[in-house]
Amino acid sequence: MDERDLMKKKILARALAHVPFDGWSRGLLERAAQEEGLDPSYGWRLFPRGVEEIISYWSSLLDEEMLKVLPSSEGLRVREKVALGVETRLILLTPHREAARKTAIYLALPPHVGLASRLLYRTVNEIWYYAGDTATDYNHYTKRGLLAWVYSSTFLYWLKDSSPGFENTWKFLNRRIDEVLKLPKIPQKLFQNLFVWRGHG
Repeated sequence: MDERDLMKKKILARALAHVPFDGWSRGLLERAAQEEGLDPSYGWRLFPRGVEEIISYWSSLLDEEMLKVLPSSEGLRVREKVALGVETRLILLTPHREAARKTAIYLALPPHVGLASRLLYRTVNEIWYYAGDTATDYNHYTKRGLLAWVYSSTFLYWLKDSSPGFENTWKFLNRRIDEVLKLPKIPQKLFQNLFVWRGHG
């Protein structure tokens, strides 16, 4: 890990400590840099596109960590691999659940929906590759669209789940997977709504 990437992770960690209380803002990046003993502008030099860039960076790190900690998929059914991928991704978010909530609120705003769509696609794409999917035809997007719905709905349930070990969330996840397994293909409208960025180049 080079020094720049190390500093980006430090700035992210500082920012995540404040997001639950203050939300994402330009001032947050400046504050995070100051807390690392740096000039406030350093946060913006590390993340030139501001809040959207640091959120994207965080999501990317979570995806990378998910793939590192997932066990070998050998011997598991596809259904089990997909469920394990979603569960692992949410467990990694658990230390920052309130920050995840504030991030979801930020990404739900109209100017940020495209970014939300891209990040969601990247996550479910990684889970499908872990599950062994190599489809390149329409099924490639069908599977990712369905998993995007499963992941999104499970994420929202997880945000309010207070059951021990999030056991209710995992039950909810398995019910959603059961539901999508009964669908012959993803409705085109659902696909477009989940991945709105595809319609804008």
